[in-house]
Amino acid sequence: MNQQIKTILVDELAKPPYDVLLSYPKVDQNKSERILRKLKDLGLAEVLMKGNAQINGIQVLGKGCTAVVFAAETKFGNVAVKVLRSDADRASLRSEAKFLRKVNSVGIGPKLYHATDEFLILELLEGKRIGDYVEELKGRGTTKRLRDVIRELLRQCFVLDQNNIAHCELSNPVKHIIIKERDEPVIIDFESASENKKYSNLTALAQSFFVGGKLSPKIRRIFKIKEYRPIIEALKEYKYNPNSETYRRLLQATKIDQTINK
Repeated sequence: MNQQIKTILVDELAKPPYDVLLSYPKVDQNKSERILRKLKDLGLAEVLMKGNAQINGIQVLGKGCTAVVFAAETKFGNVAVKVLRSDADRASLRSEAKFLRKVNSVGIGPKLYHATDEFLILELLEGKRIGDYVEELKGRGTTKRLRDVIRELLRQCFVLDQNNIAHCELSNPVKHIIIKERDEPVIIDFESASENKKYSNLTALAQSFFVGGKLSPKIRRIFKIKEYRPIIEALKEYKYNPNSETYRRLLQATKIDQTINK
């Protein structure tokens, strides 16, 4: 499979059309060369032309308002390189790196290997976006698979809440969750994260999954949830008193605490 992926040598990043990956949207040769030197020092050997996004016809992992993300081969193995856009609304990626270190310490998020003001080197996540994963679920074992995935995601959100780390974008999970092989979910994109005791990651995600989000109709259908008012009540209880007891009641209301051994 890897043989079908186009690669370029690291030095090609200093030349058109690939230099845009290091200085987007407007190429700054000094910036591109500066970042390239640092990446080479970290053992970056090749760039992998893969992903579902494109920049000037070049395949990349992602292109957002803050950064461009592409795959590469480094001394850490195959990784995702996230480079700050020149027109981003922030001067540095240090804040995201700070929160990634915090969530990594409790087993959450993509692994952070290296951070500078201008780029991050992250674990390369191979898998499906949560939206595609849910839409493609079918056949025997579907309920158990989805229950296990959502249980783990809600657990991660509870851990974030207990550590006062607000992801701030989990009300729209389709862009911020990857499902790896063996149904292992990973919350990504901590660029908007903050320390906020009032924000509830668990409430935001559960609301989207079970009440008003794009995926909620299918999730409720799979779990045979016909009435979601008990879920709304459980969400309110948890939001105003986030502890292990209200967390447990939310799992009961969403039928996540039911174990299926079939």
